[in-house]
Amino acid sequence: MTLGTSEKIFLLIGIIDFVGIFTLIGVMLYVAKTKTETILNHLTNSSISSRLIMLWHGGPWGKIYMMGEVFDIMRNPEFYIHTGKLCAKDFENFPKKLKKNLIILYKLVFIFFAIMMCLGISSSVDQINNIVKDPIVIMTLVSFTGLLVVNGILLYTAKRRLETILNSLKRSSITSSLLMLWQAGLGGHIYMLGEIFGILKKPARYISQGKVSARDVKNFPPKLKRDLLKLNKYQQIFGFAFVGFGLLALFGLI
Repeated sequence: MTLGTSEKIFLLIGIIDFVGIFTLIGVMLYVAKTKTETILNHLTNSSISSRLIMLWHGGPWGKIYMMGEVFDIMRNPEFYIHTGKLCAKDFENFPKKLKKNLIILYKLVFIFFAIMMCLGISSSVDQINNIVKDPIVIMTLVSFTGLLVVNGILLYTAKRRLETILNSLKRSSITSSLLMLWQAGLGGHIYMLGEIFGILKKPARYISQGKVSARDVKNFPPKLKRDLLKLNKYQQIFGFAFVGFGLLALFGLI
């Protein structure tokens, strides 16, 4: 079977991406092996250092996970400082060149994995084309894509504005619960957003339960509140649309 020009280009990109990902994983393991001592020496006042040591002793996967934690510290120091895991002075004195190189390495890893995902989606386009001839299936896919995009924007907004959200609710007992949820991974992030939506949409209930201070609700940043509620509205629209069209598509296939 002879490959066309587009297939050859696609295959070449796939090979380069595959080699690139494994090369970057090798670089991450090399950095973990050679720079861990330097990283830990500059985080001596931070409680996160004990977790990094534990991960470093967890074999290759532990080292990769440790590098992911280090990348996150470099990108979102405010979150780690706010949670008490990172000392602000430690981050301030962290070697600038090493910090820059770590961020560049993270971006390269992200780009290569994103390319891999795009290639995976593109390779199955022919199969998808046979399925999506039905308008209902098309609407199901559109609503699902919209839901993913909105949820992605919500998670990004929550991550970037977490410190603002927590500071705005500093008089409220629910703050510790929100912080704990945020630290519980993706599922915790989503559940935390649900709690925040509940606070913004039905503050009276949370105030009556003693979880939220009325003053905190009143002083919550108006623009951030509008943005979050608008995103929640889009989330509901795409969510209901996906469920509705999904059921119709399922009945059509049956």
